Amino acid sequence: MQTDREIIERILQGDTEAYRDLIQRYQHMIFVFIYKMVNNHSDAEDLTQEVFVKAYEKLSTYRGDSQFSTWLHTLARNRTIDFIRRRKFHDSDEQLVYVASQVRDESPQESLLVKERKREIETAFAQLSDSYREVIVLRCTHEYPFDKIASLLGVAESTARVRYLRARQELAKILHHSEGGLVHELP
Repeated sequence: MQTDREIIERILQGDTEAYRDLIQRYQHMIFVFIYKMVNNHSDAEDLTQEVFVKAYEKLSTYRGDSQFSTWLHTLARNRTIDFIRRRKFHDSDEQLVYVASQVRDESPQESLLVKERKREIETAFAQLSDSYREVIVLRCTHEYPFDKIASLLGVAESTARVRYLRARQELAKILHHSEGGLVHELP
């Protein structure tokens, strides 16, 4: 299996078909990140495609100082934040779910309560700032360690930890006000 650097060298030397290897390698990771940020499957697909087009266009600017995945994630992050700033959040059937799904037999009443809890968490999550949503997605969805999160965000590791802690506190505060106590849903 070729390294990212080897594939990039092939692309820069004219082998445009080699870019498919990078897309296959990172498409899922980028899509999941974007989807968790925008809460819409169609928008996430479009943004993912835009990120890979932009990455191809700017591939010659990749210096190799960081991992290619970090560079690509930074492009995705910037494009997603631009997109979020341009649109207002609206309710969607395809919103985030941070409550672990469990396969079990549950009564219709239990199912309705679980659904309502998820909706409240989704609503609260949408109220967080972009930077708080992002750090929660990176930590809880991608399960990145804080040093990787810090690298992706371009901040110190201690700043990433504090931002995550504050994001959880803010989410807890929003949930506490909306439901009167649902505060410990994130790991």
